[in-house]
Amino acid sequence: MDDQNTLAARVGGQLRRMRKERGLTLAALSQVCGVSVSYLSAVEKGVNHPSLHTLAAITEALGVTIPEVLAQEGQETLRRAKIPDGPRGLAEISHPLLSLRGCVVSALPGDHGACPVALDDRGLFVYVISGTVVVRVDSTDYTLDAGDALDVTEPGEVSWQAVEASRVTWVSCPSQRD
Repeated sequence: MDDQNTLAARVGGQLRRMRKERGLTLAALSQVCGVSVSYLSAVEKGVNHPSLHTLAAITEALGVTIPEVLAQEGQETLRRAKIPDGPRGLAEISHPLLSLRGCVVSALPGDHGACPVALDDRGLFVYVISGTVVVRVDSTDYTLDAGDALDVTEPGEVSWQAVEASRVTWVSCPSQRD
């Protein structure tokens, strides 16, 4: 079985996401919950299966409950979003429990703005569904036409401008370095 699909890997991934959302290092969490750094790391990687007592200590230190960590276990998460029908608009296409943050932007020629998804030291993926846009990443312009994609690891400043009527998918994701 693929390690990413095991219960231990999924629970460990949830714990890691929650720890990082709170800005905690493994060492800081270790001190609060009384579990060694190496054991916490192995739990987050899905290598070790924590006992109920240990899981309770970790979740308490994170300020969450065990049911919150397991909320999506055994369930499929489905969230539908519709691309705006009009010539302009933004449709969120992400779910708060997923690691991806995404939206689809529909724009007219000349429309422009900052990156529509929060980056926070995350990677960025841009896919042009239709039209042409110029995406500026750290002072470099990339002209993207329908079917083009741009994938950037931890970009700094990101902005865009529509050259023609366009629909563009924007997705931020955890850094490859996490």
